[in-house]
Amino acid sequence: MISILIPVYNYDCSLLIKELAAQSLQLKEELDGEFDYEIIVSDDASTDLNKQKINMTAALTTGSTYIQQKKNIGQAHLRNAMADIARFDLLLMIDADAEIFTKDFIRCYWQDRNKGDVICGTLKNPPGPAPSGCELRYRYEKKAEKARPATARPKAPYNYFSTFNVMFHREVFERIRFDERCTEYGYEDTLMGLMLKKHSYSVIHTDNPLIHKGIDSNQSFLKKTETAMRMLYKLGDPLQGHTGASRIASKLEKWHLKKCTKQLYKSIKKTLQKNLLSHHPSILLFNFYKLGYYCSLDDSNTI
Repeated sequence: MISILIPVYNYDCSLLIKELAAQSLQLKEELDGEFDYEIIVSDDASTDLNKQKINMTAALTTGSTYIQQKKNIGQAHLRNAMADIARFDLLLMIDADAEIFTKDFIRCYWQDRNKGDVICGTLKNPPGPAPSGCELRYRYEKKAEKARPATARPKAPYNYFSTFNVMFHREVFERIRFDERCTEYGYEDTLMGLMLKKHSYSVIHTDNPLIHKGIDSNQSFLKKTETAMRMLYKLGDPLQGHTGASRIASKLEKWHLKKCTKQLYKSIKKTLQKNLLSHHPSILLFNFYKLGYYCSLDDSNTI
């Protein structure tokens, strides 16, 4: 029995809700009592009231549960709260900006349910060229997708853990849960991966894909990235020195190069931003921008 949990903020996930409901209902009828499901959609105080209405209508017309948060509580807290009210022992968490493009998505999760403590599906990027003005996120995700081929993910299951498309056994989730210090965008999945590894829970990666449709504009993604760097800086251990920009920053500090990196970043920040907000952004410059921004957080007035 599966509880399907969809956290949403300012995104129209009505088609996702309907397709999940259709596949789940079909499987329930086929298995005749051996399978059941529920869908819970929780809106984290979206500012777009029209999208709220669309998602609520889709949820109610499919027999799903719709919850409207009165204030924004963040992805980690929201996911924990949804798990708390879920009725079943399998917790399938799906990001609102996902799109189903296979007819057996729910069936595959049901068939794979006993293969591990946590079952991770796949994230695929939409085909075709990048939408105009969204080139930075598109290029970043395309490069990330190439870096996590199906052959690599089972070899480093915790490193490739993602909350985009994942199913937990409830007893596992209740022992670790998401770190609610993650009140803003970024790193709740990384922390969860570290906790799963610490407690030696098995994470199995399967080829059960969803398309990532939420390709942010260049400006929006750059702001999200800055938010994520601040979140990483504030979280401290166990992420500090082990993850992304913080790991490189620790090495730079050891080599007495962190101050130089910070000064270089500040001197070319506007030039970097001009490139990253253009139609031809460089991922190499984007990675340096993240590193420089993270290093600059040592200055208290930057946070």
